[in-house]
Parts: sequence; structure tokens; C-alpha cells
Amino acid sequence: MYNLNPNIYGKSLKNEAPIENLWYPVEETLDLSNKKLKKLNKPTPAESQVTTLILDDNELLRLDSIDSFTKLQKLTAVRNQLLRMYGVGRLHSLHTLNLSHNGILTIEGLKDLVNLRWLCLAGNSIKTIEHLNTNTKLEYLDLSENSISYVSDLSYLKNLKELYLHKNKINHLGQCDRFLPASLTTLTLSNNNIADLNEISRLAHLVNLNKISIANNPCVNMTGNNILRAEWLYSQGRGRHFRVGDQRELTQYLATVCPLTGEKLETEEDRKLRLILSKAQHHQQQLRQQSSANVTPNPSPLSRKKLQANKHSPRLG
Repeated sequence: MYNLNPNIYGKSLKNEAPIENLWYPVEETLDLSNKKLKKLNKPTPAESQVTTLILDDNELLRLDSIDSFTKLQKLTAVRNQLLRMYGVGRLHSLHTLNLSHNGILTIEGLKDLVNLRWLCLAGNSIKTIEHLNTNTKLEYLDLSENSISYVSDLSYLKNLKELYLHKNKINHLGQCDRFLPASLTTLTLSNNNIADLNEISRLAHLVNLNKISIANNPCVNMTGNNILRAEWLYSQGRGRHFRVGDQRELTQYLATVCPLTGEKLETEEDRKLRLILSKAQHHQQQLRQQSSANVTPNPSPLSRKKLQANKHSPRLG
């Protein structure tokens, strides 16, 4: 990267003409992180030419003067106090933007960032995935740790490979079979509110997917009874012989040995399972208490001295 600097040497060349077109190298990265900045001032001519600007860990409420950095390709302003995304929309060369861990409420101002490929807005207060229609070059989108309750239409993001939606409030995957692009290779949905495991079937069209997480959703959080029933099923000979692809056979087997029933139709086996679980938990608690009782804490140096003194002191008859 180079910058124009007139009369840098204070002398002339041909015809005594001033040197007005001499370029000199400048830094491509400007790091202003951890400066306790409350406001972003206008850059110097040299600073305005940087391609990477780091504003992490400051106290910025707005990105005033950000459009003065006309050559920016990468901008990161993590852990500030931003509420809006104003200003970034005029950075037409931007391809990487990280505004994670602020207080941003809405995705906005990205309409003209047609070169954007990497966007991270994790750890904000965003409720809806929106206003990304023109950012069709996006390959990476991180919206984790927000307040998103449903997945919006992202089918126009044909180049999107990584989508991070963990730690939100998503409770269903309705229309995801149409809304999520088949280009996805990574999708995180852990720590949401998805209660029905059947919702995952809406992701069957994601044939390029090689990483997915659904942990810590109600649909995969098992109760003590379910865990005990699963252990019992596995202990039965046939339960261990099912393999990937045996979906129909497994379903028929489960329908036979543990049919779906209403809450009021509890079977004798269910009551027995609860009793066994209760006894197992009681037994584990007894083992923990016994283990704790057998562990003698190491005496402190002062205590050891007292014990030794008592041991060697003469006893009064």
C-alpha cells in the first residue's frame, strides 16, 4: 500500500517542477485496540489508506468518521458499546466485518457491501436475520449468542458455507428445507429451544454438511427415566444389533418394546423403572458419602506439630 506525499524531499526534478506524485509505503494495519476510545476521530492522510482497522476493546458508542478510511477491507470493533451499524455501509471495499459482543439490535447498513464475505455479529441483541439480500458473496456468518427465535430465508446466500446460530432462542426449523442454502458445510444450533427432534429432518437437503451441533436443546436432553429406559433397551440382546440405515427396523422394535402412551396410561414397567432409578440414585448418593467419609484431610503443618508435641509429652499419672 502506498500513499501520495507531495514535496517529500523538498526538491524538484525536471524543469524545477515540485515532486507531487511521489509515493511512499504506509502500514496496512492500524491497531487502536485497548485505547479506551469513546470516539473515533478522523484519520490522518496516511491512516486513511490502511486496509485493516482494529478497534477492539474500547468504549465506542458509534463509528463516527469510519467512512474516512476509504480503503478498508477488514474492520473489527469487538467488545465496544455499539448499538447501531451506521457508517460501515460506505466502506465499499470491505470483505471482513467483526462487530461481535456489542449491543447491536438490528442487522443494518450492509446493503452496499457487495464484497462482504465474512461477517460476525455474535454476542449482540439481534432478534431477526434480515437485510442481507445483497451480500450474496457471504461465506461465513456468525449470529450466535443473540435473541433470534426463528431462521429467516437465507436461500439467496448461495456461497454461504458456515452458519453459526448456537445460543439463540430458536424453537423450530420451519421451512429450513427452503430457507437454508445447500452450500452449507457447517451449521450450529446447540443451546436453543428446539423441542421436537423431527425438526432436524428439515435439514436433509444440506448434502454438503459435515459439521452440525444440536446439543443442549430440549429435544436431546433426556430425563432420568429416558436414560434408564435406554440403558435397559441396550442391555437387551437385540438392541445392540442395529446399525446405521436400520431406521425402519429400529422404529418397529421400539414401537413394540416401548410404545407411546399418554401421561395417564403409565404402565407397570414405567413404575418399576422409576423405582429402580430412585434406588440407583440413592445407592450412588450413599457411595459418594462413604467415599467422602474415608478421605481424611491432610493436617496443616501447625496441626502436625501439635500432634507430635502431644505424642512425646509426658503423661500425668
